Amino acid sequence: MKKPTQCILWKKDMLIPQDLHYENFDLIETFEDDSHFSRQLLKCKECGQRYFKEFYEQIDWINGNDPQYRTYIPVETNEEIEILKKSSQFELLQFVPRLQDDFPEDAKNRTVRWMGK
Repeated sequence: MKKPTQCILWKKDMLIPQDLHYENFDLIETFEDDSHFSRQLLKCKECGQRYFKEFYEQIDWINGNDPQYRTYIPVETNEEIEILKKSSQFELLQFVPRLQDDFPEDAKNRTVRWMGK
């Protein structure tokens, strides 16, 4: 995947969870929509960069502290989008650059970072 060098998210030295708030993006298309799993195509309102976004939540039946993971992969072409749509949640982790917004069950705060920057 191509580096989104024009995007404000790429240019920021330190990202915080609010940078990925839904109000910063336009929803272009929804591919999956479940309470614990969703996939969407988003567009950054600032620069127009498109992102394939996946949200995945594991249910913690014992402690109720459900880990949540969000992956944002910059995309340019419909072919890239189709490849990502066919990829499993674990296969998505091979694509770089990507933004990871992780909140594991043992964390106190969400962690937002670029992988492959």
